[in-house]
Amino acid sequence: MPEEWLVIAMSWAMWLIGFITMGNALIQSILFLRVARRAGAKLGLKPEVLRRALHAAFITSFGPCLGIFVGMVPLVIALGGAVAFIRESAGVGSIMFELIAARSGAEAAGVPLTREGMTLLGLATILWTMAAGSVEWVIIGGVFTRWLPALRDKMGGGDPELISLISVAIMLGAFSRLFTTDNIMPAIRLARFAPLTAGITGLVVAVSWIKLADRLRKPWLKEYFMLLAIVLGMAVAQLLFGG
Repeated sequence: MPEEWLVIAMSWAMWLIGFITMGNALIQSILFLRVARRAGAKLGLKPEVLRRALHAAFITSFGPCLGIFVGMVPLVIALGGAVAFIRESAGVGSIMFELIAARSGAEAAGVPLTREGMTLLGLATILWTMAAGSVEWVIIGGVFTRWLPALRDKMGGGDPELISLISVAIMLGAFSRLFTTDNIMPAIRLARFAPLTAGITGLVVAVSWIKLADRLRKPWLKEYFMLLAIVLGMAVAQLLFGG
C-alpha cells in the first residue's frame, strides 16, 4: 500500500489543481495571441506574416520544452506526476527553480528528495517552499507589470549591464550551491562519482554548445543547450557508473 504522503500527492484533488493552473496558463497564452494579432493588424501586417511568426515561435519553443520535459523527470520520480504537473503549469518552464525549491524544502524538513524517506511533513514543506518562492511572480506579473521598467531602472541605476550582472550573480550562487550539494559532496563523502561526472559533462556540453551557436551565428540553437546538457550528462554517468 502506498505511503500516506504519496496517496495525497497523487490524489484527484492534486490533479484538479494541476488542471486549474494549466488552464490559467492556457487562457493567458490565448489572450496574448489575440492581442498580438490585433496589434499586428493595426500595424498593417499581412495574415501570412503573422502565421509565419506563429510557426517560427512554435519551432523555437519546441527545443526548450524538451529540455523542461527531461528536467521534470526527477520531480516526477521524487514527488509524483501531480506535483510536477501543478508546478510546471504554474511556473511555465521554470523547472530549474522547481528543483531548487524542492531540494530546499526537503532539506528544511530533514528528508531526502526521493520517495524512499519522504514524509507527509516533507511533502508539505516542499509544496510551501515552491509556492512561497513563486507567488511573487503572480503578484508582480498581474499587478505591477506596468511599473517594472521604472523599478528596473531604479534598481540598476539606469545601467542595464549592471542588472544583467546582478541576475547572473544570483543564478550562479543558487546553482553553485546545488552543484556543490548534489554533485561534489557525494563524491567527497560517499565516493559516488556519477553525480559529479553528470554535472561536469553537462557543464562542458552547455558551454560548448553555446559557443558553437555563437560561432555559427545562430542564436536560436542556444535554446537546446539545457536539453543536450541534461541528456548527455545522464547518459555519460550511466555509461560509466550504471549497472
